[in-house]
This record gives sequence, structure tokens and C-alpha cells, in this order.
Amino acid sequence: MSADAPETRKGQPPAAKERSDAFISYSSQDSAIANAVVAALERHGVKCWIAPRDVTPGEFYADAIVGAINDTRIVVVVLTANAVGSPHVLREIERASAKRHPVVSLRIDIAPLPAGLEYFLSASHWLDATASGIDSALPKLVKAVQHLLAPAAAVEPRHQADTAKLAVELFPQRLVSTQASARLNRPIAATIAVIAVFVAYLVVDKLWFSRHAANEAPVAAVTPATIPAAPAISEKSVAVLPFLNMSEDKNNEYFSDGLSEELIDMLTKITDLRVPARTSSFYFKGKQTTIGDIAKALNVSHVLEGSVRKSGKTLRITAQLIRVDNGYHVWSEAYDRQLDDIFKVQDDIAAAVVSALKVTLLVGKTPKATATSSNEAYTLYLQARAIITNAPQLADDQRAFDCLQRALKLDPQFARAWAALASFRVSDYLYYGSGNYQQVLAEARYAAEQALTLDSTLSDAHLAMGQILYALDWNWKAAEVEVNKALVLNPGNADALARASDIALTQGRFEAGLQLAQRAVALDPLGAWKYGAVGN
Repeated sequence: MSADAPETRKGQPPAAKERSDAFISYSSQDSAIANAVVAALERHGVKCWIAPRDVTPGEFYADAIVGAINDTRIVVVVLTANAVGSPHVLREIERASAKRHPVVSLRIDIAPLPAGLEYFLSASHWLDATASGIDSALPKLVKAVQHLLAPAAAVEPRHQADTAKLAVELFPQRLVSTQASARLNRPIAATIAVIAVFVAYLVVDKLWFSRHAANEAPVAAVTPATIPAAPAISEKSVAVLPFLNMSEDKNNEYFSDGLSEELIDMLTKITDLRVPARTSSFYFKGKQTTIGDIAKALNVSHVLEGSVRKSGKTLRITAQLIRVDNGYHVWSEAYDRQLDDIFKVQDDIAAAVVSALKVTLLVGKTPKATATSSNEAYTLYLQARAIITNAPQLADDQRAFDCLQRALKLDPQFARAWAALASFRVSDYLYYGSGNYQQVLAEARYAAEQALTLDSTLSDAHLAMGQILYALDWNWKAAEVEVNKALVLNPGNADALARASDIALTQGRFEAGLQLAQRAVALDPLGAWKYGAVGN
């Protein structure tokens, strides 16, 4: 347990105690869960040590904790939001790591791990009760602890395959032993590896980077040989920075962020214009960084910045295009419009940027904003995107789904909302394991098909279908066709490039996959997932 309880006074040295099988580390706010864990283990003959129950009256509390950890065989940590914020739990796990005790992490909720705790738990055995609940997880916990307590000599050679199977069942996040892995045929092993890579990308891009990026400065450029040096800065390059929310209601920030994202999406479709992806452009949000430093990190010659003031159905939007090397304002404009005109404003800003940078348009015109007939549906769509981006946890995913479903009830013809629903459904299933596989596949495919039926030129709709075919259907060739369509429609879509790299990796086309991943890095130089693609 965490030593959240007050220390008792020092007394006589405690008498020698029998060594425990399992030390229970937890936060005092979670005593009910911890007691349930102890009851389940001790019913099956596992001797537990838990404070304050096993602290001898008069014994110094900290001494009792340290002694119990030293003398135990396994440490079971009850991971909750309370526990991850407890310095006492951190010290207990650090002590267990120093003593090389096996650690079983029973995760009750999806609270993010602080860096220290994440480090010490990186080699632990994980059991997840976030979806199934504590009652369903307890039998697995008992089985896991009994397995770890079993003497190594008791595992006879003829039982090694069974032991490996048990390890996979109990600890799906751990690697199977080398001997057991060798028995898997190569196609199955390759498939498992690919799915692991895909889920790892989701974790890095959605969870780790979003939580750490806000606290870290850009990494100094020491470029590995596999990642090409940054190209010369093109005159036809622009980073769209997050527009400032100047509204009295600070909760309207989703709207100003959404406008910036929409402009990024529109401008990346222009082949002759280099536009860094959203992950990189938004990296600097809220940081005290100069325009010059941002442009250098993103390798662009211009930045587009602005502000949004929203009051009811009235909008005031300002935008300015700045040439970085001399600070010259190439173009600026202010728009006083009604909310109904938001898509026209987006079109006007994108057209002005293209004109100012003298970009050659292969199709003869600037891409247009994807409109919806309902302002409320558009607002819900932007809220869903903001939720997914800024608060990546299971409950937040569910709120985002609710926003998208409400948006689609208001406007069933809103193709981008259908595409977002399909994409979110896939990542939610892969990351959290929520829902039944067949149901998730059917729902995601239906949403992607609706998006494509409504707008076959929508890059994100083809990417969503490609994700479904790749991650759920395991139809690599069909997935590649859809992702390639997404790239034809939006050559600057860094996510589509990274997904194309995944597919090439799956098919064993490593050189092509590496080149695709390098292109993704060039378009999203501060996107962790893209570097993960290069690494794989």
C-alpha cells in the first residue's frame, strides 16, 4: 500500500515475520479495491501483506513497508488515478524494482502514468480491468500470481508450450518466450507483429505524444541517416498555426482550433504547396516561441496565423500571412460574418494564401471547404475532433462518438462526420478493445461507405476505409488501393503516408515503406508516430 496513512511512532524492533507471497501496493483512497484483491488471493492460498492490516502496533510505518517489500516474492500494484498520483506508490514500486521482484499491475482506470512510474512499471505484468471491471479481473489476477509464484523447477519441458500459452493468456502485452515464438509459423508471426505495430502507433500518436509534447521543447536536430536531411526551404511553404480564441467564452477554443485544422486540410490538397501536418503546427500552441523558431522547426518560409471571436452566431475572423525571413505581412484580412458564412470564410482565406504564394493549381481552383447544411452539426463535429485530440481516454472517445452521432442526426449528408466516425471507431476498438469485433467492423465499414457515397473525393473517407481494411479486415491489397486514393486526393496527408508505410511493411516491401515513412516525417516533422514508422 502507499504509505498515505500517518506514520506510527517507533517502538521495539518487530519480531521476525513469515515471508509474504504478495505485497499489495495501493493508494489509501482505493482500500476497498485493495481489500478485494487480498480476499481473492488469500482464498486461493496466496499470503498477502497489506497495510495497515499487517503493520505491527508500535512499528515504524515506513520501516514496516520497506521490510515487507524486501521480504515479499511479488508486488501487486492497484493502478488508479489515485495511485498514479501517490508518491508513496512510486517509492514502493521503485523499491520493488531495486529488489528485482516481479510486479503485477492491475489497471482499474485509464489514468495516464507519470514518467517515473511508467519507467519502473515498463517491465511489469499487466492486467486490464478498465473494460471488464474488477470482479472479472480478479480470477485472472489470481491465476497470474499463482503462475509467477510457481517454482521454475516445477515447469517440466513437456509443459513449456502450455506455460507459454498461459503467459499469452495472462499477460498479452508481454512477448512470448523465444522458444515458444519459434513455433509460430512465419505468416502468423508477421501478422501479430503488424497488429502490434499498428496498436503501438496509436498509443504513441494518440496518448504519449499528446501528453508529453506540451512539456518538452523541440528536440535538437541530430538526424539519423535513415531520415533525410530537411530539404531547402521552399518559397511555396506555409505553416498554419492555431488561430487564437478571442471569444469571451473560452470553451469556444474548439472552434478556433477547428478553423485552423480545416485550413490545413484544404491547403495540403494543393500539390505545389508544402504544408506541415496538424500535429507539428499545433505542437507550439501555448508556448513562448518566436515565429522564426517555429518556421525553422517546421522548415517553412511563411506562417498563417489569426484569431477568432465568436459571439452567438456572429464571427470576427482575422488572418495574416507572414514571410518569416523579414517579418513582412504578405497578406492580411478581417472578416465580420455570420456563422452561416464560415465555409465561405475558409474558402476565401485558402484562396488568398494560394494567390499570395503564387502557387500553381493543377486542377485550376483552390479546394473548397466541405460544408454542412447545419451549423449545429458542424459545431458538434469540431467538438468531437477537439475531444479526441485533447483528451484521449475511453470516456472522451465515447463523448466524441456522441457528438458525431448527434451531428449526423442533424445532417445525415455530412460526409466528413461519417469519415470521422469510421476512423474513431477503428482506433477506439484497437486502443481500448471496446465493442464486439463483428459489430465494430460493421459499424466502421457502414460509416466509411456512407462518407464515400456522399463524397467520393474526400481523402479522409478513403483513409478511413483503408484503416478498416488494414486493421480489421487484414485485406492488405484493398487497403493499399484506398490509401493510395486518399493520397491522390490529398498528397500532403501525412497520416495517409504513414499508413501506406504500414501496408508496405506488412507486405515485406521495406524500401518502399521506408521512403513513404520518410515522406511522412518531412510533412510532419514533430509527429512522433511518423518517426515510429521510420523506426519500424
